[in-house]
Amino acid sequence: MKLHLNTESTVTCNCCGHSETEIMPLDACVYLYECRSCKNLMTPQRGDCCIFCSRGSHPCPTSQKESRSYRVIPKQEQAAPEASHYETSQPMAG
Repeated sequence: MKLHLNTESTVTCNCCGHSETEIMPLDACVYLYECRSCKNLMTPQRGDCCIFCSRGSHPCPTSQKESRSYRVIPKQEQAAPEASHYETSQPMAG
């Protein structure tokens, strides 16, 4: 079973509404985030660990793991090889 975490999140500014897609770090929380449009400095809302959990389209990877909000990617079944791919020559009786 393979797990897929969302590693990108679109952060929306609570002041001007500007949205920017960011790559989320896998091993750190982003507590402060400056809007690239209006320069508003955003912090997480009460109860959230980081800006992605408060203002992002996807929660941070740590929160995804803890809440199991990631999705499971089913293992693809490999097709059995066709017999024609494995032709062998038989010695002729004789």
